[in-house]
Amino acid sequence: MTTKNKYYLFFMSAFIIAFATGTIFWNIARQEVYYLCGNFISGVEQASVVRQLDTANLSSYEQSATKSGSKIVFSSKYNFDTYQCIIEFDKGNRVVSATYG
Repeated sequence: MTTKNKYYLFFMSAFIIAFATGTIFWNIARQEVYYLCGNFISGVEQASVVRQLDTANLSSYEQSATKSGSKIVFSSKYNFDTYQCIIEFDKGNRVVSATYG
């Protein structure tokens, strides 16, 4: 095997490993958002939602005020925020809806 072929084989192997690792993290981050979003049904307190979201390893959230209360957008940079959970709260800090998409 020539030196050129060895370098080619090395770089192709490295690319495949990096791609596989990235794919695994992408999927784990997607699952994290999906499964946590399923926990938030109408009436759940905001403190409980935040406590659960703080357990996430590959995802993060941003909270903002709205006219009807507030909302949290939960997503992951590992999949470029493609999958999000939008959690809306009423003025009493209880979940009105949680939408995954």
